Amino acid sequence: MGNILIVEDDPNVRKLVRVNLAKRGYSVSEAENSQQALALFQSVPVDLVLLDLVLPGLSGVDICAWIRARSEVPIIILSARLEEDLKVAALDAGADDYVTKPFSSEELMARVRAFLRRSYVTAKNDDNRIQIGDLKIDLDARRVFINENDLHLTRTEYAILAVLAQHLDAIVTHNELLTQVWGAEYRGSNHYLHTYLGRLRKKLGEFGELLETVPGMGYNLYSTKIY
Repeated sequence: MGNILIVEDDPNVRKLVRVNLAKRGYSVSEAENSQQALALFQSVPVDLVLLDLVLPGLSGVDICAWIRARSEVPIIILSARLEEDLKVAALDAGADDYVTKPFSSEELMARVRAFLRRSYVTAKNDDNRIQIGDLKIDLDARRVFINENDLHLTRTEYAILAVLAQHLDAIVTHNELLTQVWGAEYRGSNHYLHTYLGRLRKKLGEFGELLETVPGMGYNLYSTKIY
């Protein structure tokens, strides 16, 4: 079913997560500090990482960046309520999702299941590329370029843009976007979209103007500039 790496220095939280994962048939590896986390990631197969942000040694943000430079494995952040700045930094470093402490075990398990089974939408156009001026979205390579420069989107940012790009000039509802990118369990979690769409617009620069928020409905990616 998959091997989950838990990186968490609180033994009580680590035990809670381990027990819930084991009950559902997952294999579990555990690290209580950054040194153990890096060693385990390099020595055992890892299908998903549950990562605390405040750790002895390297921070969770540093670990996230280190993993993302080497792997596309899903990373779910475990974040305390007072760590909003660290949570945002971790998302920028390539994390895919976050769960705020204290969290429901069922909520965490649902997110684990969603990430382990999800697959990003693939292209429906003939050449698997979408071009909007100097913005090119390569749906085979899962890469985005502006003026031939790689935009270096995170996997979640790319997934959002890919869905919108395949519905150019059409509204993609909140729930449609949440379902295609995160899974059906995320329907109604519109706050995710607000966070990610803001960061995506910023990375797109001038092309961010093509991404419209349709109040109460969803989002629209235009093929030409909005005036």
